Amino acid sequence: MCLTRHNQLTLLHDLLHEQLTLKSVTLNEYTQIKKLIQQLITDRTIEDELQMILPEIYNYGIKAELAASFDTHIQAYEHRIPTWIEIIQQTKGNICS
Repeated sequence: MCLTRHNQLTLLHDLLHEQLTLKSVTLNEYTQIKKLIQQLITDRTIEDELQMILPEIYNYGIKAELAASFDTHIQAYEHRIPTWIEIIQQTKGNICS
């Protein structure tokens, strides 16, 4: 199944929001985040602000795979995740589903 850009952003938003609020995550979710970023990063029609944070979010997913503790990993990014979520939400609002 092919996800629209709006669907991809919604899924990415939901994954990050859940990690931030529930502090609960699985390795599979980090893998899913990385796959979404790989798809989005190739879309040159995405707004510059989102394009700028995609590598940072991708790096977040990679570092999670190497982290000794997912809880500690999320805590290390707690200050950045809300900004990512906000930018994703703004971008979703600017496109049609």
